[in-house]
Amino acid sequence: MTAIRIGVISPIDLAFPTVGAAFAELWPEAEPINLLDDSLYADFINDDMTIPDPMPAEAYDRVAALLRYSRDCGADGVIFCGSVFGLLVEAGRGGIDVPVLTSYEGMIAAAFANGPRLGMLSTTQPTIDCLSADVARYAEAHGLEYTVTSKVADGAFQTLLDGDRDGHDDIVVAAAETITDCDSLLLGQFSMGLVPRKITPIASRPVLTAPFTAVAKMRALLDA
Repeated sequence: MTAIRIGVISPIDLAFPTVGAAFAELWPEAEPINLLDDSLYADFINDDMTIPDPMPAEAYDRVAALLRYSRDCGADGVIFCGSVFGLLVEAGRGGIDVPVLTSYEGMIAAAFANGPRLGMLSTTQPTIDCLSADVARYAEAHGLEYTVTSKVADGAFQTLLDGDRDGHDDIVVAAAETITDCDSLLLGQFSMGLVPRKITPIASRPVLTAPFTAVAKMRALLDA
């Protein structure tokens, strides 16, 4: 039997190891196929990591083309890892005949299932802004009320870009210890996907990551 193939698209290669770990743990039978386009950041994200508002039409076209390309390569489903491109993925997946998930869809649904008090932790403020916007759209669509406590783990993103994953993780773990009064703690970047293994567990505060919840949601969609 041919393995189910899942396209994994990212504008940064740091996401792929954590997505691979999620597949290995949650869905080892599936075959993730990685597609990297780091020109997305170079062409459409400002040097200070802020996001143009609005995004240019060319950005929407690029993301839509990546989704179609992944599907044309035989993907049975597609996960897009770029946290700041959620709106573009939502716009570009129309007409594609396989499930396509944004970075946060699985994580947001899992968080609301745990309760309305959301904690958000990221390594850049633009990611917090994008996650907050995605949560707001989800809550409005489902008639939900919620509260948010958010924090940026300052310095972690650059530390990771410098090649120091352990240093990055240490900064994130320290920041996570300050967000305890919530029903779920959402980690904003795919590159943070393995950090929960280092965070001291709190029974009433599960730590959710984008890669693991995305893989779980995609499997549920294709097993249905």
